[in-house]
Amino acid sequence: MRNKNTSIERRRHPRMSERLQFKLKTEDFDVLTETINLSPLGAYCQVNKHIPLMTSLKMVLALPHGDEEKESDYYVETDGVVVRVEEVLSEADVSSVYNIAIYFNEIKESDKEKLANYFKAQRHS
Repeated sequence: MRNKNTSIERRRHPRMSERLQFKLKTEDFDVLTETINLSPLGAYCQVNKHIPLMTSLKMVLALPHGDEEKESDYYVETDGVVVRVEEVLSEADVSSVYNIAIYFNEIKESDKEKLANYFKAQRHS
């Protein structure tokens, strides 16, 4: 019997613990939040509204930028789907918040490139 090492990262794309602001939009509402962590394929964040599994949504993610870049260079727009929902009770037990994982199921090549460049810059800083 082999001993499995559960601490090994199995993701193809490692996640960065990065707090970046973004906007989620569903058919029913908009939510402004920030990432807890981010990968080229998805985001993990906390919202104050329950969003059911498999909900399709649109996202606009703001990437930090330098002064020489154009405004369009630091926004990434993508469609996503909620693939995990975890209810978290607030400190005062007054209301719940939810940690959700979002998979980027439709993202333009140019936006993938912006994310890849951002990740590369973060690794080298």
